[in-house]
Amino acid sequence: MRRKKIWERIVPLSKLDRKWDIDFWQAQSSKARFYATQVLVVDFYRLKGKKVDENTLRLRRSIENIKQAQS
Repeated sequence: MRRKKIWERIVPLSKLDRKWDIDFWQAQSSKARFYATQVLVVDFYRLKGKKVDENTLRLRRSIENIKQAQS
Protein backbone atom coordinates (compact mmCIF):
# COMPACT_ATOMS: atom_id res chain seq x y z
CA MET A 1 0.00 0.00 0.00
CA ARG A 2 1.31 3.42 -0.98
CA ARG A 3 1.45 6.04 1.75
CA LYS A 4 0.07 9.45 0.98
CA LYS A 5 2.02 12.47 2.16
CA ILE A 6 -0.17 15.07 3.86
CA TRP A 7 0.83 18.73 3.66
CA GLU A 8 -0.50 21.15 6.24
CA ARG A 9 0.29 24.71 7.19
CA ILE A 10 -1.33 26.99 9.75
CA VAL A 11 -0.08 30.57 9.90
CA PRO A 12 -1.51 34.00 10.68
CA LEU A 13 -2.68 35.89 7.59
CA SER A 14 -0.03 38.52 8.23
CA LYS A 15 2.70 35.90 7.61
CA LEU A 16 1.05 34.30 4.59
CA ASP A 17 3.30 34.00 1.53
CA ARG A 18 3.40 31.88 -1.66
CA LYS A 19 6.51 29.83 -0.81
CA TRP A 20 4.54 26.99 0.78
CA ASP A 21 2.18 26.78 -2.21
CA ILE A 22 5.07 26.76 -4.66
CA ASP A 23 6.91 24.05 -2.70
CA PHE A 24 3.74 21.96 -2.49
CA TRP A 25 2.92 22.06 -6.20
CA GLN A 26 6.53 21.53 -7.26
CA ALA A 27 6.61 18.38 -5.12
CA GLN A 28 3.63 16.97 -7.06
CA SER A 29 3.98 15.00 -10.26
CA SER A 30 2.91 16.57 -13.54
CA LYS A 31 0.04 14.06 -13.65
CA ALA A 32 -1.20 15.21 -10.22
CA ARG A 33 -0.97 18.90 -11.22
CA PHE A 34 -2.85 18.25 -14.47
CA TYR A 35 -5.58 16.32 -12.61
CA ALA A 36 -5.95 19.09 -10.00
CA THR A 37 -6.30 21.66 -12.79
CA GLN A 38 -8.94 19.58 -14.53
CA VAL A 39 -10.94 19.25 -11.29
CA LEU A 40 -10.82 23.04 -10.80
CA VAL A 41 -12.02 23.69 -14.36
CA VAL A 42 -14.90 21.21 -14.03
CA ASP A 43 -15.89 22.75 -10.68
CA PHE A 44 -15.80 26.23 -12.27
CA TYR A 45 -18.17 25.18 -15.06
CA ARG A 46 -20.55 23.49 -12.61
CA LEU A 47 -20.60 26.52 -10.29
CA LYS A 48 -21.53 28.68 -13.28
CA GLY A 49 -24.38 26.26 -14.04
CA LYS A 50 -22.85 25.15 -17.33
CA LYS A 51 -23.08 21.64 -18.72
CA VAL A 52 -19.85 19.64 -18.51
CA ASP A 53 -19.42 16.90 -21.11
CA GLU A 54 -16.61 15.44 -23.21
CA ASN A 55 -16.63 18.46 -25.55
CA THR A 56 -16.42 21.07 -22.80
CA LEU A 57 -12.77 20.47 -22.01
CA ARG A 58 -11.52 19.95 -25.57
CA LEU A 59 -8.94 22.28 -27.02
CA ARG A 60 -10.38 24.67 -29.55
CA ARG A 61 -9.09 24.32 -33.06
CA SER A 62 -9.61 27.84 -34.34
CA ILE A 63 -6.43 28.12 -36.43
CA GLU A 64 -7.13 27.26 -40.04
CA ASN A 65 -3.82 27.83 -41.73
CA ILE A 66 -0.24 28.53 -40.66
CA LYS A 67 2.30 29.82 -43.17
CA GLN A 68 6.03 30.14 -42.73
CA ALA A 69 7.26 33.72 -42.85
CA GLN A 70 9.30 34.65 -45.94
CA SER A 71 12.82 35.84 -45.14
